[in-house]
Amino acid sequence: MLSLLPALAIAFTTDTLLPRGVVAPRAAVTRMLDFDDSSASKDVSITSVTRSREVGAGRSGKIVVTDGADSLYSSRTVFQQLHDFGSFASIVACSDSTVAAKKVLLSRASRYSGLNDILGFHEGAVDGAFDGADSWLAINPAEAELASQIAAASKAGVSRVFLLITGALLDSSALEAQLTSSGMQYTLMRTGELVDSASVGSGLKLDELDVPACEDVPKEDVFRFVTEALTLDEAHGRAFSLCPSIGLTSTLRQMRACGYERRDEIQVLLKGLLKEELPEGEMPVLSAEEEAEQQELVMRSEAELAAEREEELKMLLARAKAKGQENQVKMAAKAKADAEKREEMRAYYSMDDKEEEKKEGEDEPKPSAGDDDAPPPEIPDAPPADPKA
Repeated sequence: MLSLLPALAIAFTTDTLLPRGVVAPRAAVTRMLDFDDSSASKDVSITSVTRSREVGAGRSGKIVVTDGADSLYSSRTVFQQLHDFGSFASIVACSDSTVAAKKVLLSRASRYSGLNDILGFHEGAVDGAFDGADSWLAINPAEAELASQIAAASKAGVSRVFLLITGALLDSSALEAQLTSSGMQYTLMRTGELVDSASVGSGLKLDELDVPACEDVPKEDVFRFVTEALTLDEAHGRAFSLCPSIGLTSTLRQMRACGYERRDEIQVLLKGLLKEELPEGEMPVLSAEEEAEQQELVMRSEAELAAEREEELKMLLARAKAKGQENQVKMAAKAKADAEKREEMRAYYSMDDKEEEKKEGEDEPKPSAGDDDAPPPEIPDAPPADPKA
């Protein structure tokens, strides 16, 4: 009886109950998973991990971001820039309402990019957000509250502060003095109105902090500049204005065509290695120091030019004198040679005249006695005297 149980189990399987040609689901799954793994590569190893497991890899530090407008809507894109191009392990958005901040900052793009994994929120006064932070980015802070906020940041151990101002300051000198005395590495940057512009990546230039006017500048360009300048030594202890520049657009485009990155461009701008190309016929506006330096260069150039001219004149005079002496020697030698030749010719021709006269005298015939042509003998006028007398 027991020997019939296997046969009965096989007879009542699912395959026997299905129509011919229909494969049982379990059998189909079994056949689908029943593959020969002998052809599979034994060298393949899975090394990729999800972003959630990569959070914090290669990142360090905490940065606190504040916006004086109390609404992070206008500055929301700076958080994505800090995540994409920065290396912070934690980015804290400080505002009066965490709920409102989350509505502004949390999105599908922030989730897929991994920003949500390092983004934190702080509600209330900024003093409490400084705990454990080493950097602080203040966008349009209230100038009246800056003194207490800078003191709180310095006391909490913040080592890097970046102030982004889009308007004129009431007392920039006092603010710089306070930042210097705080012991923190600081950057005080003023720009024009931040606007959403399609011309991202256009030319930028550095100017004096108290420049009378600074035109509107693309928001994305400013936030990218801030992100890179936060970790550049060339931006430490600096106060300047960042304004749009048409004259540098072509230069920056050439740099990008040569393979330079935006960080390289910003570093070169901070070093002052790029000069704005002025329109044809327009003269640059120089400060008092630049004018004095330019005048000194002009005076130095004129003195050097006068010295060069004097040296060149001396060289020309010496060359002319040497040439004159050489010509005198040549002329004296030529005169001597001409005199010797003339003397030689005179002696030659005088010798020929004497020989010719002598030869003519020898060749002349002597007269004979019977020659009629011979001259008559000379008859003395008186007879010769008697020798005996």
